[in-house]
Amino acid sequence: MAVNLIIPMAGRGSRFSKAGVSVPKPLVELAGRPFFWWATESVRRSTAVAEMVFVVLREHVAAFQIDARVLNLYPSARIIAIDEVTSGAAETGVIGARSIVNDLPVAINDCDHAFNAPFLDEAVAALARGAAGALVGFRASEPCYSYVRMDEGGRVAGTVEKVVASPFAIAGCYLFRDAETYCRLFDAYRLQCPYDELFISGMFNALIAAGDTVDFWELPIHLSFGTPDELDKVRARDPLAALGWAER
Repeated sequence: MAVNLIIPMAGRGSRFSKAGVSVPKPLVELAGRPFFWWATESVRRSTAVAEMVFVVLREHVAAFQIDARVLNLYPSARIIAIDEVTSGAAETGVIGARSIVNDLPVAINDCDHAFNAPFLDEAVAALARGAAGALVGFRASEPCYSYVRMDEGGRVAGTVEKVVASPFAIAGCYLFRDAETYCRLFDAYRLQCPYDELFISGMFNALIAAGDTVDFWELPIHLSFGTPDELDKVRARDPLAALGWAER
């Protein structure tokens, strides 16, 4: 069973630009490779990938050839260029999801982290058997992340933004049964989202409220480089070795 991979990377990356970085965040390099490579390989090295869709800003195509950078590494990828920054990753993701016509599970993966997910085959298979969605996460205690809420039985009871509701922060890789499920969920979520930004993690609350099953999987290794400070910490180590990846 394969998964469709959507990489939303049409944001401004304001924290990096304010720190003096002149290229879009997906093109910032870590150990000689752009951010989007690390995010893409995190999924590709963990499970089979069917379609790959990258959603980018048209201005980044014109000024930085971001489409060519992606296609140079992933010739079969589809690039969708949009004119404006959306209201959040959830909306950017739905632009990619609407381009998918098969009924395979979907992974929407942020471009500013990397992970080792040996369970991903099993997680995708669970979606094919009927789970509506799945979250992956890592142990944390800082209120800068989204968090999973757990019930007494250890099942996912919901998600919350910037509040430490459990030992598990949500990593930016979100799994859904298929593209149709994601698009339908987004259309309802955008009308009732309590936040100014449309966070993908918040969409899982609607699934749970409807009685659907959302699985949770803990990542053994997770590297976050979504801010300049986080990137400095990751650069201080060998990310390939930390992830257990062989050179390709």
